[in-house]
Amino acid sequence: MRPASSCTKCRSRKKRCIVLQQGRSCTSCSKKKWECELADGSRRISDTGNPGTLSSNGRLALPRLRQGPESRIESSAPELMHGVLPIDISLPPDSVCNELVDLYFDLIEEKQLLLFHPATFIAAQRAGQVPEFIILGIIALVARFSSNPYFEDVHPWHRARHWFKAAMQSFNTRSQLINLSALQGSILLSFVALAEGDSAQEALLSSQAICMVRMLRLPINLSADPIQREVEIRIFWVMWMMENWYAARTLIPRQLMASPSFRRPLEEVVYRNMKPEHSPSEYSEMRIDALGLRDCGLWTWMLPLSEFHDRVMRLNDEIVQNTVSEVDIRQRVRELSQQLDGYLRSLPSHLQHTQENRTRHTSHGLGREFAILQLNYHHQCQMLYYQFLNKKSESQEGGTDHEAAMYAARCKIHAAALSQVMWDTNSRAGMECIWSPVNGHLLVVASSVLLYSLLFDTDDESVARAKKLLEQNFIMLLQFRKHWSLVELSMTRLRAFHRACQMNSTQENFDMDRWMIYFLNRYDAHVSERYGDGVYGSVPSDISTDTAPAPDLWLQLSEEASTGGWTTNIFIN
Repeated sequence: MRPASSCTKCRSRKKRCIVLQQGRSCTSCSKKKWECELADGSRRISDTGNPGTLSSNGRLALPRLRQGPESRIESSAPELMHGVLPIDISLPPDSVCNELVDLYFDLIEEKQLLLFHPATFIAAQRAGQVPEFIILGIIALVARFSSNPYFEDVHPWHRARHWFKAAMQSFNTRSQLINLSALQGSILLSFVALAEGDSAQEALLSSQAICMVRMLRLPINLSADPIQREVEIRIFWVMWMMENWYAARTLIPRQLMASPSFRRPLEEVVYRNMKPEHSPSEYSEMRIDALGLRDCGLWTWMLPLSEFHDRVMRLNDEIVQNTVSEVDIRQRVRELSQQLDGYLRSLPSHLQHTQENRTRHTSHGLGREFAILQLNYHHQCQMLYYQFLNKKSESQEGGTDHEAAMYAARCKIHAAALSQVMWDTNSRAGMECIWSPVNGHLLVVASSVLLYSLLFDTDDESVARAKKLLEQNFIMLLQFRKHWSLVELSMTRLRAFHRACQMNSTQENFDMDRWMIYFLNRYDAHVSERYGDGVYGSVPSDISTDTAPAPDLWLQLSEEASTGGWTTNIFIN
């Protein structure tokens, strides 16, 4: 008997049945979320020893993995832990999808990514009008945070694997190669790849996104629809910022260039309140300019910080390469320092770091975004001044090098401020700083500066503050690590730094050399021992959930730091 070439529903409706890949549902059934007999998943699979089972609603469910004590993943079929599952995974039930989309907008959108307009996207998603690869990408990104029983037997680190593969398959078989949805999908999936430690996939997806931005001629060629126009503006800027950080991390040239004439993102509250039924004249550029709505938003003021990040990291690399003289180094640091100081002074009053402003932004649902602005500023400053932690206290002309001492003091001030801002934000319910695994890297860099204070400061108050902030940072790292496997990589970097200080109790551990460049910048790569063989390595292929010791062993600090020696026992191996 000849196998059926079309499904029953398409035949009954006299519609053409299109199957993009053998074993998958036809496009019509997939769009309408109908069960399709052409899909392999329509055949019931036994629970025992097979990749998945059909749930009561006919969808292919994730395998149920037992979670033993100490949050370890155990399974009678080891291949399940390594993601060996059929790539054809149907979407979860609508209720689960809806919950995860809402979670995405709570935790990720406008914190890490600027891809969608919340109200219109959610309405389209509920109506089944959003491309499958975007929904699958959102699931891969935020399932790690879900408390839904649908995911309860899968460790948060492993929840992304199957959905990411399915999202990539759907993305690679999309009907339109270059359009706004494809651009949104490539940016979303590149961030998932970063979170999963897949730097090669991240690079490829980011390159595709950059190409699409240029082919779509953003942000010059913009839609006449006010909401879509603002989405396009934001997509350009988030891709521009992501490329800045990626290019600085890998020290490759940038491709996207920004012009002062490019429109900045609309102020966040106004953007969120936009509705399709509003008159286009309400969002005319003349009215927006008159009200200054592109000059006062949080993300408008985050843009310059990405430019600072690129310039600081390239300066540090030039220092290591010995391609810049000490005189030029000082001059460039002075210029960047003055520009950062000017940036802070020019911040609008409602964006200044005050308790009143934090309370106001939190009341508008922008508490995390407000914190990001402060964290980003302090991080760029600590990175700029880091090289001065080990500058000689005496100048070449004799006497004290007051400038170097001032910059070293600023580095410590900004590291402490970053740590405290993140602690204050993260300690409030609903404000957890879990929007990106890179937050773990920011804490690790700040913690290395705090280690300097713990080791070499002579003021008792400074030492006590450093000790307290280190404890808080480690508590947050453990919390972030529950969701992001990449944070485990950050923690191994801090352990490597600690071991270097154990082996060499001098300030040489803070030299700006090749090892330090990787420590400060390559948060996607493994850093080897400071005084061992080799300088750096690649991301481990499988970060174990069993590598971190218990918190009480990691946070045993001595009562005091003795002069000239290493007396802290922060990490017990």
